[in-house]
Amino acid sequence: MVSKSKRVSLKKKYKVIRKVKEHNRKKGKEAKKHKLSGKNKVEKDPSIPNNWPFKEQELKALEA
Repeated sequence: MVSKSKRVSLKKKYKVIRKVKEHNRKKGKEAKKHKLSGKNKVEKDPSIPNNWPFKEQELKALEA
């Protein structure tokens, strides 16, 4: 039983390295895009602004 050599030509080696770098770059860009999209922002309740007159009355009416 003669096993096949595990040697890889340099052309193939550098091609693989280039593909891995490209893949990592794409994953980094995607992660940055998701980070900037605002996943970590806290959503505010848009129902009644603070500067409305009679805000407390409106809130009590909504609760009832």
